[in-house]
Amino acid sequence: MKTFAKIIRGCTVPPVIVTVLFLLLYFLRDDVVTNPLDLGFSLFFLAVVPVLAYPLQAIVPAFRPGGQKMKRKLAFILSIMGYIAAFTVSIIRGAIPNLAYIDAVYLCSVVVLTALNLLTPWHASGHACSIVGPIALLACFFGWRAILVGAVVIALSFWASVYLKRHTVSEYLLGAVSPLVSALLMYPLFLPTF
Repeated sequence: MKTFAKIIRGCTVPPVIVTVLFLLLYFLRDDVVTNPLDLGFSLFFLAVVPVLAYPLQAIVPAFRPGGQKMKRKLAFILSIMGYIAAFTVSIIRGAIPNLAYIDAVYLCSVVVLTALNLLTPWHASGHACSIVGPIALLACFFGWRAILVGAVVIALSFWASVYLKRHTVSEYLLGAVSPLVSALLMYPLFLPTF
């Protein structure tokens, strides 16, 4: 069971989930990611930049002593930077509202997570946020089919996270609510069309 849980966690890491989100939107919708450049920017800033924490920790001596904890902290910092860049590029390039909305939801989600984790006694799961957010967005753009598949992915991720003791139930649920709140907050600002 432990191996199965680790496989689930590995398959549901944020860069994988955001890549799936954008590839599905690019190939199956014509009103979100409308050209290869937008796809490239989105994947680079939302998937690649956060992953750079791992090679950076190996290369930069100041980051080495922190071990896994430092990797997570660095990944979180790079995620914030990547999400800010994605949103900024989206606005500068005049992205259509649907793409700008997705970038804004990502940015707002990381702001909500950061605020919860730094300013409150609670800890919200970034892993849960990075799964529930994209699945909620897919549900908006693809309807009930995405909800059915997404519910299975979320349930498996929840089980694996709790089983492996990476998160408590409340940490996972708090992380899962963060992107939903962000999506609601950003909706009136961008008025995406689903």
